[in-house]
Amino acid sequence: MLVLSRKIGEVITVGNSVKVTVLSFDRGIVRLGIEAPKNIAVHRKEVHDKIVEINKKAAATDIGDFKTALSNTPLLTKDTPDESVSTSKSTDS
Repeated sequence: MLVLSRKIGEVITVGNSVKVTVLSFDRGIVRLGIEAPKNIAVHRKEVHDKIVEINKKAAATDIGDFKTALSNTPLLTKDTPDESVSTSKSTDS
């Protein structure tokens, strides 16, 4: 692990495309600004861990269970009207 000291407003670069800026420090809390390309995901650790957990569950899903779930779910297409939306106009005046 690389440990760096930075003052407010100073920047750390990661590779050629990620910049981390120290925005503030108040009562033991450090605020960081992270600039990264859209193709690089930036998450808090707890969010990243949850994404990994969900992805592992999805990968472990039995394909038969997935097919069953799909066959039991009505799918809407552009050509299929959504029956939950009323298309008749009210005649109350």
